[in-house]
Amino acid sequence: MTKKKHFISPQKLLIIFFGTIAIVYAFLLYYKQKTKLLADEEEIKKLKQENAMLEKTLKQVDTPFMTEKIAREQLGMMKPGEYKIIIKENQNVSH
Repeated sequence: MTKKKHFISPQKLLIIFFGTIAIVYAFLLYYKQKTKLLADEEEIKKLKQENAMLEKTLKQVDTPFMTEKIAREQLGMMKPGEYKIIIKENQNVSH
């Protein structure tokens, strides 16, 4: 009785080779997309926190007190009859 040698045909080798490449490529695409998704979700989380902070600030600013404060400090506005005193810092004063 003679033993038969089993060889894999070249067609089967090509199928196995390209199938393996396709699986590896699909895995790499999945990993890349999963990584991007996690980064995007983290960015969304940060933006939601920033948005909540800005909404809170907007509610605080939208009051008559804050409107007056901003007008005085940032725009240099004054009420009628008020005087603005400017103190210059770091100036040598000689007597």
